[in-house]
Amino acid sequence: MITRSNPDVGYMSDEAFRTYGFTQSIRAGNMLYLSGVAPFKGNLDDVEVVGVGDIRAQVAQVLEIIQRCLAAEGATFKNWVAQTVYTTNMTELQKTADIFREAFGDYTPTSTWVEIKGLFVPEQLVEINGTAILD
Repeated sequence: MITRSNPDVGYMSDEAFRTYGFTQSIRAGNMLYLSGVAPFKGNLDDVEVVGVGDIRAQVAQVLEIIQRCLAAEGATFKNWVAQTVYTTNMTELQKTADIFREAFGDYTPTSTWVEIKGLFVPEQLVEINGTAILD
């Protein structure tokens, strides 16, 4: 069975997902796939970028939203098995490794970090997508 949801976790409104034609969370059997999570909150007409100019604040916000999305499916970072981290500044992202270590504890996922030219809005410095295996 496949289910799609845009959980109400203090992130983006359902309208934003519908407008851009994607779903935040897709559960297929015991697999959970999350679309890229950005340091945003709000509705389509008033999107706020959290932590403008502060990659540490943006990473912390994104990991918090991922944690909430996992919790909406009865999961934790223990279930988070793979992620891709996109950034516009790899040098600065590397300085946030402690935030990832603290969030994941002993349950570190596989991870690929990729530096790219740009993300959805110029103030955005990071976006993370990934996969969890549910119990």
